[in-house]
Amino acid sequence: MAETVDALELPLAFKGVVENLARVSTADQMNERDHHGLRWTPPNTLLPDDDATAWLFRATGVSTQLADRSADLRALITAYSQAVASDRPELAQLAKWQRISPSALRHRYDESHVQSVRELLKDDPLIDIVIEPLVSVIDDDLAGITPALDEQLNLRRRMRELAAEEFDASFGSDASRKLGFPRNPADARITRPIADLGSFMTRTLENRASDLLPIFEDWQRRFEARDIKPVDSNAKTTRVRRPKKA
Repeated sequence: MAETVDALELPLAFKGVVENLARVSTADQMNERDHHGLRWTPPNTLLPDDDATAWLFRATGVSTQLADRSADLRALITAYSQAVASDRPELAQLAKWQRISPSALRHRYDESHVQSVRELLKDDPLIDIVIEPLVSVIDDDLAGITPALDEQLNLRRRMRELAAEEFDASFGSDASRKLGFPRNPADARITRPIADLGSFMTRTLENRASDLLPIFEDWQRRFEARDIKPVDSNAKTTRVRRPKKA
């Protein structure tokens, strides 16, 4: 008789983010002629007029996005499993599924990923802290997971729309392109942590939606007070598995 194994109980927010990140479709991006439709576009970059070259560059951009998404997903799962979960999966098997030794698991993530997971599991997580170390993750990736996240996403969406309008009104509708941005800087694909919009967002909300200003200021305070900042993360995550030398 097979041995009975107790099922892992995964937190709803963690499971939801993993499911969203694992759900990847690139067909639309491969067929998108306008670079504005692409999720990831390098700064100061436009697709060339030549269709074959544009297709090649789109494929390259998609591969970069997929590599980042894979690394983020692996870092999130490994950080949760090894450093956060009280009910852990078998780590030797987790390592085997990544084609590494168990001792190498620790190199799949750093302390900012642990902070991200712990923030995600809070009753009122701050999205900026959750997404900061996950370079492929934007606001849309957290949608439909928990009411708390959706409520915050709705506020972030409204703030970004207002900031985009303020940017165009202040600098002109073509300013983004002139400054080398493939889209408006308030777009979640350009400025992922909304706190990074800083004083510009503060001015926007003062002018356009003063009721949102205290909320944004609270987010800024919480983001600045986080324990781990990028310069504090000393561990190096393995984003691309390199082949062994012969």
